[in-house]
Amino acid sequence: NNKTSASTWTVADIRGHVVDFCRDQNGSRFIQQRLEVAPPSEKDMVMEEVIAASGGGLTALCGDVFGNYVVQKLLEVGDDKMLEDIMQNALKGEMMHLSMQMYGCRVVQKSFEMLPCKHFPTLLDEFKNDVVACIHDANGNHVMQKIVESLSNKAKTALKNGDATNGNFFRDCIQFIIDDILKNIAPLSCHPYGCRVLQRILEHCVEPQKSDILDALLTCHKMLLDEQYGNYVIQHVLQYGRVQDRQSLLGIIVAGGILTLSRQKFASNVVEKLLKYGNQEQRAGVVRAMLQTVHDNSIPSVS
Repeated sequence: NNKTSASTWTVADIRGHVVDFCRDQNGSRFIQQRLEVAPPSEKDMVMEEVIAASGGGLTALCGDVFGNYVVQKLLEVGDDKMLEDIMQNALKGEMMHLSMQMYGCRVVQKSFEMLPCKHFPTLLDEFKNDVVACIHDANGNHVMQKIVESLSNKAKTALKNGDATNGNFFRDCIQFIIDDILKNIAPLSCHPYGCRVLQRILEHCVEPQKSDILDALLTCHKMLLDEQYGNYVIQHVLQYGRVQDRQSLLGIIVAGGILTLSRQKFASNVVEKLLKYGNQEQRAGVVRAMLQTVHDNSIPSVS
């Protein structure tokens, strides 16, 4: 080979060694850069070698520290056939296993951005009965957050464009996740990862999913208000919730002693958010409660 610079290489120059390159830091970077500009023949060459690789092939590459980036790039630049091959040879039957891995979970997240939506029901089926376990996992929770965010946003876009069929399809795809969370709303709100998934639901979910979650949270406002992780969920309720949700929290805050709560590490954040997101009447209620407390605590001067 007369080529003197790696910058002039193509995938053909590393034929038979593609998988080794994928697993190497610089090799992985080279393949990612080539995939962005390569003709279909080069992309096919990469796919053929990684699928045929011994020791787990494409699925093993998803969990590799450098290989996962190549699989993500294949998802970004792949044609329909390549995406089908990744679905069949890397993801199908492996969703929970990959979701629990530090690097595999990134490929799973990318797949919900890039794969055709016809594959979603098959892939999501693999999470059924394991939603809470996935949320509790340090890597799996990121997958649950991405699924909620990505599919809810697709549902919103479809509904906004008057496409009720696709809007309902994307919403219904994640209904099983909402159902499992509804059965475990309080413990998940108090969990370091569970609270994040609930925040994504409040930010992105369409109706009636969002209202169902808000209704379930209404029953545990008081418990979550000054809880280490639950307070983040309550802050999101104040930002993304309804008038009645803020009204409920105002009542609890006033009854609990507003100055006392304002001095507490977690509850003070909630009081602050109520002042920010409450309507004029609710903000006035907070101020009245503060003034009343100050008045009640004032000591008359003795002459």
